Amino acid sequence: MKTTSDAFSARRRRVLHVALVGALTGIAGCLDSDDEPLPDTDDDDTAGDDTEPDDDHDDEPDETRTLAEILAWESSYVMELAVPLGSGTVRFYEDDSYTAWSVNGMEMEVYRIGTEEYIVVDGECFIPTGSSDEEIFEPERLVEEFGDVTPDEVVTIDGQEAYRFTVDDGSLYLSTDTGYPIQFESDDDGGIIQFHSWGETEPISPPDMECIEQ
Repeated sequence: MKTTSDAFSARRRRVLHVALVGALTGIAGCLDSDDEPLPDTDDDDTAGDDTEPDDDHDDEPDETRTLAEILAWESSYVMELAVPLGSGTVRFYEDDSYTAWSVNGMEMEVYRIGTEEYIVVDGECFIPTGSSDEEIFEPERLVEEFGDVTPDEVVTIDGQEAYRFTVDDGSLYLSTDTGYPIQFESDDDGGIIQFHSWGETEPISPPDMECIEQ
């Protein structure tokens, strides 16, 4: 039985690594998302200049604002992942998370409640030993490494206007209205992670079933 559980855990760790490593594991959290207008960068002090902005350049971002200044975050949100190994949905609520994975035809659920972890496969629940904090989302890294990066352009993602940032091995899109991440696209493996339901998720409880420690 231990061998089976270890196999499940190893596969899960591999999927999480592929999906979250790199830029995504560094998205910063709990930043102050102010609603102040973008700073005025017009250096022309000529009085009486009534020239209207050039509409042909509406897709050019205000390069005076950096990723750290734009990015907003909540402790509760949802990520939907599509990676080469499979697909999954991760729901976060404060320090807890619930993940539903489909990996190579195998369905799997992973609960992380505080420091406890539960893996449900084929109707059985396992509590793995040696759960590692390395899989916990570490949002500070992105701001530490890419906080000074400015957006490449303004684009539309699923009907939402977004700043596109080049970070690590892909593109991160932040809403121009809220600063929340909308999507991440990996240049390395073609994986896509979509973000939504900021501040709207419900508390997460352990699975309501007997779980075997492994």
